[in-house]
Amino acid sequence: MKPVTRVLAAALLCSAPFRASAQSVEADRLKVAMLTARWTGPMLASNAETLPAGHFYTEPYFFDVASGGRHHPGSSGFYQYGLLEGFTVGLQPSFALGTRKHNRGMAIGDFTLLSQLRLTHFTPEHPIPTVAIVLQEVIPTGRHDRLDAREEGHGSGSFATQVGVNVQHYFLMKNGRLLRARINILETVPHGAVVAGRSVYGTGPGFRGKAKPGSRTTLIGAVEYSLTREWVVALDVIRESTTETTVKGRNGDDPLVKQKFPATHYVGFAPAIEYNWSDRTGLLVGIWINPRGHNTGRSVIPAIAFSRFW
Repeated sequence: MKPVTRVLAAALLCSAPFRASAQSVEADRLKVAMLTARWTGPMLASNAETLPAGHFYTEPYFFDVASGGRHHPGSSGFYQYGLLEGFTVGLQPSFALGTRKHNRGMAIGDFTLLSQLRLTHFTPEHPIPTVAIVLQEVIPTGRHDRLDAREEGHGSGSFATQVGVNVQHYFLMKNGRLLRARINILETVPHGAVVAGRSVYGTGPGFRGKAKPGSRTTLIGAVEYSLTREWVVALDVIRESTTETTVKGRNGDDPLVKQKFPATHYVGFAPAIEYNWSDRTGLLVGIWINPRGHNTGRSVIPAIAFSRFW
């Protein structure tokens, strides 16, 4: 072995214990920080972690969509179960209030069947991002057509497949507190809907035909900062784009008509604050703000959510 090579090899061997020691200290700091931080999750971005096998997680949301001088209150949420280690299934229902004039009535919206498979897992000893793949199916349980003159629809009428990736990572700050970051990428591909009469697609009472909703791409980035053991501040930024929607059919015996609704996209953000009074239970209060986008109007959506691990 040449002298220079021997020196380099000796230096590497001597430095190895110091590197291992530094990694061990950093892992211990991460462990302490993770034990002194509780989370509900931000308002929009989904968790990349999966539930331990045999455990449930519930997080109902209550919100009010304010747009164009009108209010549309409703509820959604996540109801999940750890089916296997690293594999979670669940349900995301949606409900709407004020579905008729004078703000009366309640209706069921479309439901989503959830599944998530975790590929990697963050630990203090192996601080790599948690990554999971998502496969979901939207079930058209909400009413979308055959609406009377005073009724609003709250469904699409179309099954839709959703495929995506969720990522989550922790960053240890100099003061010993944690910053948690998430990225969600989700593609929604609707399969088309049969439409009869007055509908959410703007058709009239005598219409018979089909609608092909545009595919939707959703990108969400979120950060949460653990102020104390119980209190967390969070911020989501969302960009969502939808391709052109097409409606074809006939009004009574009239000739075939084809109508196209243009593609849309917008960028919104959602600041929130979390309070977690135990490792299993928390509360989130936030507001989702969507400025006017491309072929979309402004909206403001205050929301509150309760999270519970069972």
